[in-house]
Parts: sequence; structure tokens; C-alpha cells
Amino acid sequence: MAYNESLKGDCLAPFYDAALFGHDDRFTTGRFCAPVPLPGRPTCCLPCPAAEWTYSDSFTTYANIAQWLNVIGLILLVFMLVSYVVLPTTQTRSHYLSVCLILSVLFICIGFTIPLASQPEQCYDEITPNDMYSSDTCAWNGAFIIAGGLSATMWIFIRALSMNLQICWDIVPGKKFFYAAQAFGWGIPAVLFAASLTLTGLSYHFGNACLLNHKNSMADFWGPLLGIAGAAGLLQLATFGYCIHVYLKNLWSDQSQESSAASGSGLPSYNSSVRNQTARAVWRRLKKVLWLQWRGICIVSIILIDVIFFSIVFVYLDSIQMSVKNDWQKVEPWLLCLAAHPTDKNQCLHLVSPWLVSEATVVAVLILLSLAG
Repeated sequence: MAYNESLKGDCLAPFYDAALFGHDDRFTTGRFCAPVPLPGRPTCCLPCPAAEWTYSDSFTTYANIAQWLNVIGLILLVFMLVSYVVLPTTQTRSHYLSVCLILSVLFICIGFTIPLASQPEQCYDEITPNDMYSSDTCAWNGAFIIAGGLSATMWIFIRALSMNLQICWDIVPGKKFFYAAQAFGWGIPAVLFAASLTLTGLSYHFGNACLLNHKNSMADFWGPLLGIAGAAGLLQLATFGYCIHVYLKNLWSDQSQESSAASGSGLPSYNSSVRNQTARAVWRRLKKVLWLQWRGICIVSIILIDVIFFSIVFVYLDSIQMSVKNDWQKVEPWLLCLAAHPTDKNQCLHLVSPWLVSEATVVAVLILLSLAG
């Protein structure tokens, strides 16, 4: 958006005077404004979108690359679902846990793909970002991203629980587990989704994708998301630990049997023989289960790491933005630099790093999220 000199008011370029803009039902809390000690004591605002001033021009390019990667992921996921329908189950090894997780990730890909087709306007005016009420595109793409993130995390937990039951407890989940999984796998995300959109809302923060606002976001989205992901992570670690324990136990039983034979101490005791046979039997069963589940274990681990990394970065980014609004002294050197170089933000980008998540980290999150498909 080109700079409009007529809206500068009592502020210095490239900032705008908030007094020249309305304060109606628009998303005014998304503005980055603060009182400035200039004649007239104006409240000056950073032009929208703010990300264009805090990150380099290459950030937009990387964000577009991430969105196109989501398009590729969307095509592959649709192809996989079609193959599940067309091909026999014996060839695809399709399972409702896989299908539900694919649908969840599909929602995320759709959410990031929508802005590519519509090319939405991120800003309502020169200082106000669009939100879910002023932009239909924001509402739809943000809703898909939030729904996909919540449901994918929930199905990761259910899949991790299923693998833990099969590997550690030799329990094959049946129909009761299926119905409970469907109820919790879609029900809990639906409740959190409704709470997030109602109590927190969506708006443009950076790029063409709408994300959650700050208000109540920790209680209705980030907190539950990290809690579910953490529980899935603990289950996954417990499963890994059990596999290592069984492997070492089998290895130890083989070594003890060989050492007994080498020492010529005679036949092993009855209890020792039973323990060795039991360890080998458990290890054989575990190898069969791992052979069937290794892809699921890899998928759960990769997406789980992605979700936790994504959540931590954006929670940290959100908290930083709120702290900056309450303490403008942190960004004062950067603001003064922008006032001195209103047409060249690159002169001031080095002053952003002390109080903002680095561009490389945000780009890494977007790329990893797009590769989930």
C-alpha cells in the first residue's frame, strides 16, 4: 500500500496519525499505534501490514513458496484419499486413523491455498488489518487452518494412543475404540474451534493467511493444542522406551544364554529358560507390530515435532507483540530509524532482531507446516 501523505497528520513519515481514522467496529486492536512526543501529542501508527516493515522483502517470497508447497501437498493428499477409495484395502493398508489424520492435514492445506486463489487485501485501511468480520477470505482460510491444526493434533494423540496399546500392552483397539476415537477426534476440536473463533477471532498478522488474535488465545487454542501435543509426545516416548527395553532384554537373554553355554556350566535353569523364551516371544511380537506400524510412528513423530515447533514459535511471537505494545521503549530505536529512513526499511531491520522472532525462524515454521501434507 503506497504511503498517503494526506493521512500523516502531526506524525512523521512513514507513520500515520490515528486521529484521522475511525474507531468503529473494525479490528482496531490490530493496529500498532502509540503516543509520540511531537507537537500536538499525536498517536502515530505503523502502516499496515506491519510485517512488511519488520521483515525483509524476501519474506513475502518465502511465504508464497510455502503456500505453493501446500498446493502440492493438497494434490498429494487428495490423490491418497482417492487411492483409498479405488484400490483394495490389502494394497493401500488404509485405516480410519490414517484417513482422519489425512483429512485434518487436508484442512490445513486448504486454508493456506485459499489466499492463493483470491489474493486478499490484508488491510482494511492504511493502519487497520482485516479480520474475519471484514474479510470473507480471512474467515474461511483461518477457519480451515484452525480446524485442521486442532483436529490433526487430536488425531495424532489418538494414533499415538493406539500404537501404545498395541505395542506396549498387546491390545488391539476394536469397535469401542473406533467410536470413542470418532467422538473425541472430531468432538474436542469442534468445541475448541467454536471457542477460538467466538472468543478470540482471526486477523491478518503476516502473509496472506489469517491467524488467531491474542485475546484468550492461550486458553482456547494454544494451551489445549500444546496440552494434547504434549500428551501425544509422552505416549510416543513411552512407546519408544518400551521398544528399547524389549530389545535390550532380548539382547541380554541371548548373551546370557551364550555365556552359560560357553562356560560349560550345564543346562540353564528352568526359570532362566522360561525368561529367555518369554523375552524372545515378546521381541518377535514387537517386530511384527513395528513392521506394520513403522510408517505411522514416523508420521506421528514428524507432525508432532512440527506442531510443537509451530505452537511455541507463534505463542512466543504473539507474546512479544503484546509486550511491545505495552512497552514502546523496546522498539524506540527502530521507530526512530524508520522516521529517519521512511523510504528504506532495510536500513532499520537490524534493530528488529532484539525484540522479534527472526525471519528465518518464521519462514522455517511456514515451510515445515506446508511440508506436513
